[in-house]
Amino acid sequence: MELNLLKKIIDANPELYPIFRGCPYEILSHWEINEYQAGTVICRQGEIIERMYIIINGYADIYYLAENGKKYSLITLKNGDVIGEIEILDKRPYSANMEAYSDLKTVEISRDYFLQWMEMDRNINLSITRILSSRFYHLVLKAGKDTLYTLKYRLCAYLISRGKQISKENVNVEIKLKKEKLSEEFGVTSRSVSRILCGLQNKNIIELRVDSILIKDFKKLAKEEECYDL
Repeated sequence: MELNLLKKIIDANPELYPIFRGCPYEILSHWEINEYQAGTVICRQGEIIERMYIIINGYADIYYLAENGKKYSLITLKNGDVIGEIEILDKRPYSANMEAYSDLKTVEISRDYFLQWMEMDRNINLSITRILSSRFYHLVLKAGKDTLYTLKYRLCAYLISRGKQISKENVNVEIKLKKEKLSEEFGVTSRSVSRILCGLQNKNIIELRVDSILIKDFKKLAKEEECYDL
């Protein structure tokens, strides 16, 4: 990749600066840019990957696929997030699937150049440590909630969080989301998710649409979140 193009990408994505801050000149030219359509599986569970990816536009879903075909979503990654930083070090099989949740654009570097980069730049070692720490923290919180809290609580909390990311308004916020995605997020059946969503719709708190959910009243949704039993 031309250095001017990489500079434009970093300038357009300030969250990338801490990662690239100390990247040696001889490594910078070996980055590649790639685009993936929504629904493309980029990394497959159990395969050895030879590249590290950094998202510069779009979202990627990281999920575990059980033998029976059931998906369990671990985390949704966005601009500035890194993928493959663990497996690439020791050529471990990828622990999950990485799928483009939206149209996705990434910058990528091969394992050989990534290892050279780590030897030459102390900053990237610190950045990777911070990324791993943040990722582990998120997964611990998710595991705790998935184990201790009811599905209704988790579902309401998820909708509130997603809605607040889109708008600060308290009414009529539309989230582009399919019910199938929610069942993967919480590792439950679509029927369980549908039962709770229909209950919220009957109370005029949300409106279910073909590929989205309209939150009609955040305050009422928050009250539903509070009504749970451990």
